[in-house]
Formats: sequence, structure tokens, C-alpha cells
Amino acid sequence: MNHAGMNHAGMNHGDMPSANEPHCSMNMSFTWSYQDLCIIFKWWHIHTQMQMFLSCAAIMALAMHYEWVKYRLARRASEGAASPGRMPSRERLRRALGYGAQVGFSFMLMLVFMTYNGWLMLAVVAGAAAGYYRWGDAVASFQGENRSLACH
Repeated sequence: MNHAGMNHAGMNHGDMPSANEPHCSMNMSFTWSYQDLCIIFKWWHIHTQMQMFLSCAAIMALAMHYEWVKYRLARRASEGAASPGRMPSRERLRRALGYGAQVGFSFMLMLVFMTYNGWLMLAVVAGAAAGYYRWGDAVASFQGENRSLACH
């Protein structure tokens, strides 16, 4: 069959969006743009300035919540400061699950930062700073001054 006379320009070929269809942009360099920005998931797709504002507020709240999670885990660890060998296995499991949740949470915030969007980066930093202002002194007193700025 000769396909030379067929026009396939208007067809959508698989998962590729057409030129006028919204799609998730993947920036590999710093940007301030909000258009066609997807945050971590395809369904968290930003189209408007209001969506961007609300997303920044949500990310700021999540970063604050991450600092609260660190506070809760440090507080729990300081309350039952028994050696790991003497700690009941149920408590060890609870601490391990809490630590796993904290690491997962930190990696999700790292992925937000890796969108290279300046507004989202500022939201993560502002939320972390606000959370540290609220709970950081308590975490430092539980853990000593042995804190790091790593993802987890």
C-alpha cells in the first residue's frame, strides 16, 4: 500500500500531545514560569497563576510539616532513650517506620525542588525555615547540635 498521499499531521500518535494540547514541561534549567508545570505527579498540573499560588502555599505547608515530623521523631527518640538492644521490638518497628516516612517525605520535597522552578524552590525553603523557627530549637535540644542539611 502506498502511504505517500496520506496526511497524518492531525493524528495523536500515542502519548505525544499535539502542539495546542497542554502537557507537562520538564525544565532542566532554572525558570520562573508556571505554565504547563507539573509538580511530581502528572495530575498536579499548573495552568494558572492561582493554581501556582495555591501549590506554593501547599508546598510551604508540606515543608513546615516535614520539620514537625522531624520534631516528633526526635522527641519520641529522646523520651525512650534506651539502648537499641533493650528496646521492645514494637517500639523499634514504630521508630523505623517513622524514619522511613521521614526519608520518603524528604525525597518528595527534593523532587519538588528539582522542578527547577524558582517559585517552588522558594516555597520549600520558606516552609522549611518557618518549620525550623517553630520546632527547630526543640529538635536541636533533643539531638544536640549534630544536625545536617541533607535530604534526610
